[in-house]
Amino acid sequence: MRHVTRREVLAGITAAGAAGAISGVGTAAMLADRETLAASVASGRVELRVDVGDGFADATAGPIAVPVPTLSPGDVESVDLTFLVPAESGVNPAYLWLRCDCAGPSGLGDDLLLTVSYASGAGETIFEGTYAEFLAELGGGVPLDPSGVAVAPGEQSCLDPGTAVPLTVEFELSSGYVGDDDATILLEGVAVQCRRVGATENPFAGTASLSNADCLSDSVDECDCCVRIGKYELDESNSLDAGTYAFTEGSSAYLLRVDDVDENGDGEAMAARFAVVLADDPTTVVAGCKTVLKAGNDDPYVYEGDDLDGVIGVGRNAISHVTVSICTPQIEGEDGEPTCPEDLVRDPSLRNGGGPSDDKPNNAGGNGGKR
Repeated sequence: MRHVTRREVLAGITAAGAAGAISGVGTAAMLADRETLAASVASGRVELRVDVGDGFADATAGPIAVPVPTLSPGDVESVDLTFLVPAESGVNPAYLWLRCDCAGPSGLGDDLLLTVSYASGAGETIFEGTYAEFLAELGGGVPLDPSGVAVAPGEQSCLDPGTAVPLTVEFELSSGYVGDDDATILLEGVAVQCRRVGATENPFAGTASLSNADCLSDSVDECDCCVRIGKYELDESNSLDAGTYAFTEGSSAYLLRVDDVDENGDGEAMAARFAVVLADDPTTVVAGCKTVLKAGNDDPYVYEGDDLDGVIGVGRNAISHVTVSICTPQIEGEDGEPTCPEDLVRDPSLRNGGGPSDDKPNNAGGNGGKR
């Protein structure tokens, strides 16, 4: 199965802005009825079917792709699947169990959010949390109940032939995510014969599955493009209080957060801690790559790397304006080749304010330096 990476679908940042996006989080369902568990029972058989939108198919037919929609920060999209114990001659009632797995490591452990819930009956939630928690909690298997109630092992009901259990899986990407990770999620269903296997007996016990260590990896802190998205100019008093501020130039999708302001005796801001946050969720910090301060008649001061996390300022002149850049992935250019989004503001490191000839977007990628 082909995995569509985030880089292939990111629309890029514009004046409206976007912190990140992910599409085609490759998801497959590997579903088996495990008839071998009841192979010695001559009086009947166990069958399991699954429908992921194209009609019911034999669950032993191999991996079944679940169509995962494109995700943008803050959006919630879902896919539906239904398990069915078919009403066929000789089919026995069965307990239904579900577990998750992965097909390889991913750095989306804390950034991909999932919710698995029943789509009928009581409609209770089976799981809600991060991808890492999803793997930990469902990796060993959980029972499913036709009533739509989340149950503990031993509390589930037996599914009579003809009984269906529909589920909804919701996906959401963290608003502040920047990266190029993908993931492959496997969902495995097992039906076991009720009269031969106890309700508390987990059919996945002792079976091989990947561990969390195999499914999760550290997300690579890439900064494909360092794009200027906002400039904030202080007023004539050069004062600055802690809080969040709309940019005087740049994207309205982001805000400048200011903390730990140092002032001189005249109340002028000499240094502060700066961060970029989402305008619709100021608690979410977006990964920055460069902050440029202009203070007095000095050349602009450029801060990058670990300096971005601390209080920054020149110490002798008051801050007059601050320009910030964030990390973004590449987008597809007009020629079809990967390129960086254009800067949304002029760079104060350009001497004398810059002009049409030297006010060019900084699309070289990575962390830009002082010009």
